[in-house]
Amino acid sequence: MNTDVTKFDDKIYQIDVHMEGKPQRMSCYYIDTSDPILVEVGPSNSFPYLISALESLGIQDIKRTAITHLHLDHVGGIGHLNEKYKENFVYVHELGLKHLPNPEKLWRAVSDVYTEEWLKKNWGEIKPIPLNKIKSLNDGTDIKLETNRNLKALYSPGHAKHHYTFYDEYSGTLFMGDTLGLIYPHGDFVQPNLPPPDFNKDILFQTLDSFENLELNKLAIAHFGIHENPNELINDAKENIENWLLFISNLKNLSNEEASNELVNWLIRNYESLGIDNETINNYIGNGNFEMQVIGIRNYLEKVN
Repeated sequence: MNTDVTKFDDKIYQIDVHMEGKPQRMSCYYIDTSDPILVEVGPSNSFPYLISALESLGIQDIKRTAITHLHLDHVGGIGHLNEKYKENFVYVHELGLKHLPNPEKLWRAVSDVYTEEWLKKNWGEIKPIPLNKIKSLNDGTDIKLETNRNLKALYSPGHAKHHYTFYDEYSGTLFMGDTLGLIYPHGDFVQPNLPPPDFNKDILFQTLDSFENLELNKLAIAHFGIHENPNELINDAKENIENWLLFISNLKNLSNEEASNELVNWLIRNYESLGIDNETINNYIGNGNFEMQVIGIRNYLEKVN
């Protein structure tokens, strides 16, 4: 099995878990300090890639995991992880106390969007974990990494109401989950990720603006990778979200499916006009669920109008 691990400064490893069997779709991160921690686990079907990568680094045990939010592409493999590493516990939003020991409702909610058949094939089923293996986060929780180095949990809603980011002040790295959006291979721009039911532009922009108070060197995002131009990318994300909302707001008479087709065609034209190569365009378009984006945007617009 391929193991795609990239070492960065300050003991941070980026792990490609080949989500949906594709490279450079989902990043997990391992911080190899005296009190190490894994950030994100990915979906359960990606678990073998995660374990292979960890073992290639000589890591035989995981005792702590931090999850940015409860979407299944981020947390779906947590039950598998806890089966393998009996001492592991997970830091997560307090809703994890409700859903991770009994993930059936979480599974049904995601199935309504993707279908159960698609979920089983592409992400895999989520297994429960014991309640005593879950530690709920508060805004500002410090997770010790080593002497004079902590990972600070920052409540970061807007993409999802159960979203946290994790800030490593020592390295200036912000582990963002899905707060920023999507950056795929060879792309240097952010594509919005605005799913129902929780997307809220106003709240998300408050979250992104709050990061201006941090000393940032790197953004570590789930989809995909570590990037070293944080302020530029945050501004790019906000601009693109505004553009998407304006575009969808002008398609009131179209169905969600029709609007998503228009969105894709508009994006392709925009990307081509910017001189972006076809491979990169295909990465961004091919890995997006655009009807879900339309539903998320329309839900938000209905609330504010």
